[in-house]
Amino acid sequence: MHTLVFELPQVLPIGLVLATGLMTWSVWFQKKRGIPRKQIVSLALFRGFVLVILICMAARPVWVERQSATSAKKTVVLLVDKSESMSLEEDKQTRYQRALAFTREHLLPALQETKLDVQPFLFGEEAEAADGQKLVDAKADSKRTNLGRAISRGLANSSGTPVAVIALTDGAANEKTENMRALSSLLDSHVPFIGVGFGSDIGAQTLSMEQVEAAPLAAPNTDFNVTAHLQTVNVNDLPQFDLVLLRDGEFLQKKTVLSSRGSRFWLESFRVKETKEGAHNYEVRLVPPNIPNLTVLVDSGSTAVRITNERELRVLYVQGALTWDYKFIALALRGDPAIKVTGLTRTSSKSIFRQNVESAGELLNGFPTTLEEIAPFRIVVLSNVRPADLSTPQQELLSKFCGELSGGVLMIGGPETFDASWHESRLEQLLPVVFASSASGVEGLDRPFQLELTDEALIHPVFQVSDTGASQAIWKKLPNFTQYGRVDSAKPGAQVWALHQTDEGPKGRRILMASQRYGAGLTAILTVQNFWRWRLARDCEPQQFDRFWRQLFRFLGDSSRQDIAIHVTDQELRPGNDVRLVLEKQPNPKDITATDVALKFTAHVEDHLKKIVAEKSIELLTSRPVDFSFPAEKAGIYTVSILDSTKQQVATRTIEIRALNVELQNSARNMENLQQWASISDGMALRAEDCRDGNELIAQIKTKIEQAQESRVTRMPAGMNLWTFTLLIGSLCGEWMLRRKWGLA
Repeated sequence: MHTLVFELPQVLPIGLVLATGLMTWSVWFQKKRGIPRKQIVSLALFRGFVLVILICMAARPVWVERQSATSAKKTVVLLVDKSESMSLEEDKQTRYQRALAFTREHLLPALQETKLDVQPFLFGEEAEAADGQKLVDAKADSKRTNLGRAISRGLANSSGTPVAVIALTDGAANEKTENMRALSSLLDSHVPFIGVGFGSDIGAQTLSMEQVEAAPLAAPNTDFNVTAHLQTVNVNDLPQFDLVLLRDGEFLQKKTVLSSRGSRFWLESFRVKETKEGAHNYEVRLVPPNIPNLTVLVDSGSTAVRITNERELRVLYVQGALTWDYKFIALALRGDPAIKVTGLTRTSSKSIFRQNVESAGELLNGFPTTLEEIAPFRIVVLSNVRPADLSTPQQELLSKFCGELSGGVLMIGGPETFDASWHESRLEQLLPVVFASSASGVEGLDRPFQLELTDEALIHPVFQVSDTGASQAIWKKLPNFTQYGRVDSAKPGAQVWALHQTDEGPKGRRILMASQRYGAGLTAILTVQNFWRWRLARDCEPQQFDRFWRQLFRFLGDSSRQDIAIHVTDQELRPGNDVRLVLEKQPNPKDITATDVALKFTAHVEDHLKKIVAEKSIELLTSRPVDFSFPAEKAGIYTVSILDSTKQQVATRTIEIRALNVELQNSARNMENLQQWASISDGMALRAEDCRDGNELIAQIKTKIEQAQESRVTRMPAGMNLWTFTLLIGSLCGEWMLRRKWGLA
């Protein structure tokens, strides 16, 4: 039914008063001029008609079409959550059983009294129509919850536009791929979302093995740790339980974890020593204690360690003065026996302090002056070193160390380190950036800022500080830093890893981290003065800081690094998904093959049982990344190998796929999620314990439905159109013709 309404009705009386006054004055003026009464009346009719049209258009008339209350069958879409979190038992009844009891005892009787038809759907990761028997027989066992998909399916499969969507759930939606589509459907159809939340706001008692980690490389007959990260949530009293360590599927050690109280996150380590070289898979299994209502989310984890006789990776750490950086970097490398740090610190103009030297005469005269002195080291770190601290011959020695001996050079520090005096120096030629030519007038270096990784860094192995695919989130949670060194720009071919949050340089935002190849070696810079604050941050884990430095030093010092880099993109690694990799052929100065010639390789993937999962021929150009993926149907360790045309292995990497139970990771009722859906669709969200009176609940639902139906109208402007335009022009033309005929024009 169409109704003509005015959006600005107050214009009508005001306009009529003004028009009446204007017409009165016009008649009086024409009468005073002696115009005959018949002519005055005729002109007044035309003018009045034009004024009425203009007043009506100023009041913004619209045609409103309202949906008839009896034009469609009134239907309510009922969504019942059957995800695994609904199987949690509280007060001797699961959340799903409580939802069914609420439906049967309160909701359905009240809906039937109001003559509302109910179309029920069961949903978890998928959504399906269900009848009463199917609701009773269903098991709450879905591994994911996709509330958005359930809303979309319910609206699409309903007979006509439903008057409301009612969801009985705990609100723990962990799949959000179709949320935008569902929101659009709710808004377009003016359907309110009614969320009824079941469960406890505290959550279930859970015990979980978050991850297992160890050094990727270890030397024979050298102790190393295999560490399990454990977490308990909502556990008041946790009795002692056992951890079992398996090596390549066979029992190796057993450890008893003492009893504890309350929620906590802690580490348990096994000390391991291997005598022979080779790759080994270490798995830690959790034997859970027998206590009621304890849910074990993840009971095992694995890691791979390659035992190799490679020589020690020695690092020469050169400081212009004593700093905190050396202390925290040394702590980070303490858990990796293959990396040894030797410190060389200038304490005055004529005094140096040596740490961890291998002989009494090593570095006795300070910074090395010959290739023989610097050759035992794989990496040289320049920390808070000023231009006056390194002579031109020493800078030339660093150039040969990097370019000819395949060494790595890392420069770290703040504004005093990245000084304009380095501009056009020999050291600048090594590094991936161009120093600023002038430092005058620099302000704001002490303001807090955040470090932002580039897309290139996010897929680089140096920055993968978590095995769970959450590295990107970890880097975003880094604390604010102060004091940084300014450089002008990156050199062609450099990899920019991190940028300043806001500071703009000559060629974009200021560079905080970058690397590049120089000859046969690698160089890198870190311009953040107090980067060590990451390890002390309250919201960050120290092992993530430690892992970054271990990976950075191995990247810089691995002169025998793999010809093919295997990067794992930031993703959720879980069974049933495809694992996405990026393969990149690294440049090699000793390789005379042209960089524009594609070489053929084979990507080979095996699971922990040595079963071939994927095998594909690929062609790689130097520094031209290629995407590769393989299916990971089950949890476990997968080994990715790259073989050349002679079937020789040129690169390998292990990837762990963990069967994380995301449904029970956060098992508390999520009313905030339901309230967000309700607020956007003009619905409501309420706790199940507040819905004891079904009639009162239905009364609230009916109010929301009526409000939604009132807004479910179609509005069409009825102002200026062909008809009104024709009438307006016709009236004006008619008046003009009469005035001309009577000689009044």
